[in-house]
Amino acid sequence: MVKAIIIDCLGRGKGKRYATIDVIGVGPRTIAGILEAKGVKYRLMTSEEILKDPKVLGNYDLLLTSAMISDVECSRITKELWDKYSGGLSIIGGPITSKPTLVSKLGYDIGVLGEGEYVLENILSKITKHSYPNAEELLELMDRLKGLIINVNGKVHVNGIADHLTHKQLNAYKPSTKAVKFYPIYWASRVYVEVVRGCSNFYRTTIKLPNGKKCINCNICTKGSLEDRLKCPVNIPPGCGYCSVPTLFGPPRSRSIDNIVREVKELVKLGVKRIVLSAPDFLDYGRDLLVYPKPLTDPRNPPPNINAIEELLAKLSEISEISTGEAIVMVENIKPNLLSEEVAKVLGKYLKGTTVHLGVETGDEKHCKMLGRPNTIAEAFNAVKLLVKYGLRPYVYFIHGLPGQNTRTINYTLKVMEALYRLGVEKITIYRFRPLPMSAFEKFPTPPPAVKDELSRKLYVKARELNVKAKEKMKGMKFKAIVVSVYPPDKKYMVSYPLSHGPVILIPRASNIYRKAVIEVIVKDIVSDRVVLGEVTKILSK
Repeated sequence: MVKAIIIDCLGRGKGKRYATIDVIGVGPRTIAGILEAKGVKYRLMTSEEILKDPKVLGNYDLLLTSAMISDVECSRITKELWDKYSGGLSIIGGPITSKPTLVSKLGYDIGVLGEGEYVLENILSKITKHSYPNAEELLELMDRLKGLIINVNGKVHVNGIADHLTHKQLNAYKPSTKAVKFYPIYWASRVYVEVVRGCSNFYRTTIKLPNGKKCINCNICTKGSLEDRLKCPVNIPPGCGYCSVPTLFGPPRSRSIDNIVREVKELVKLGVKRIVLSAPDFLDYGRDLLVYPKPLTDPRNPPPNINAIEELLAKLSEISEISTGEAIVMVENIKPNLLSEEVAKVLGKYLKGTTVHLGVETGDEKHCKMLGRPNTIAEAFNAVKLLVKYGLRPYVYFIHGLPGQNTRTINYTLKVMEALYRLGVEKITIYRFRPLPMSAFEKFPTPPPAVKDELSRKLYVKARELNVKAKEKMKGMKFKAIVVSVYPPDKKYMVSYPLSHGPVILIPRASNIYRKAVIEVIVKDIVSDRVVLGEVTKILSK
């Protein structure tokens, strides 16, 4: 029987995560679920673990690497170690394959482009106890199966993006829950549970692209029928110019409430305490059902499916560990334009005290529209007000180095950042623009780091300043947190993570406080824009 190993390279760059180290993504668990359904024995490891003990690869004969486009080095190192200790069949998937040439460059035998479940299932059907499909058999498979990238002697054969799964197909696949226990601190991590796949924003950027393509103002993507919005007359990729989600994963499809609730129940029974309902936009949940069988390609209409959202959150809140507060459910991304008072009230009813992330990206209204974003700046302000009003904790994203950035866009953005902070934003995150393959902006150059660019540095400095101020406001606030480990830079302290998300909280090390303990902690001081110092007021469980 074939033995497989899944390597999680997601967000690990050169092999190790330095931020969001408490995140467990959906992809590797989805792969594990397919292997379990096929009866394939497997193990899941992070790249950090493999770097510490690469000889373990010799126990396996099928490699499945999951990576993003920023994880090229991690994927390369993984493959080199695989060749040294095993040499069996190697498959790579995730956003990294949106640049298909990387499959041969990194030496993998097969890449999966787009939604991988059905493609991987078909590849596994070709694997027997004693043999793997040869290049000829794989090339034959390409005749009937899209989403394959085959490396034959260094030459890449690609047959397009995998067909997007239907609602029925998507709900037929069950991400593994028991695989979460392969992660070293799964009990303290934010474990992502997919609720929506795909994005409803099929607007297009109006910024002229390096290849000469430019919007012809036909308005099909903003005013055309839902079906017509799928295609652009001048072939500009859909969505915000910097994003590849609509191209790779298509319009939204919601997972069933039963499947989501089942998955969350199983995870919390295994000891997971922090669940994140994952979607490019959580407020797309159930919107696709309002227009089915048409594709949901309008990011503004119809409005959110309040009934579906409330039913999902209500059923999750009935799970015993969640109803008692032993485990927390939160959502991540929402688009400001879909957040109404009615929606915010429902979110506050079930998710009060948790964080919600809003993509704002630029504070310049004109720039916002040029990028292909569906919201206005006024809607971003309104969304923050509503989240605060109903007891949620807004985080906002901005991107520096975007095409179209100039002195005007920076000045507007600085003012918007200040205004959002005054409205109650708890954290501002600044990302560097990356030209992602299969996005409209893929041919633009990568900008320098924020600290090396005069304009971008202003955003970076302002975000740090406001984040420190926001942390100052936390003094005296109480959090329920889980103790993770001794703090490496100073072993007088231990690291704890707020269950409802937030900054890392350092607590004084004490003989009665153990790893995995759930504590009540009060914030006493500020260490940095990301870390605070706390004092334990109560040990809730050991």
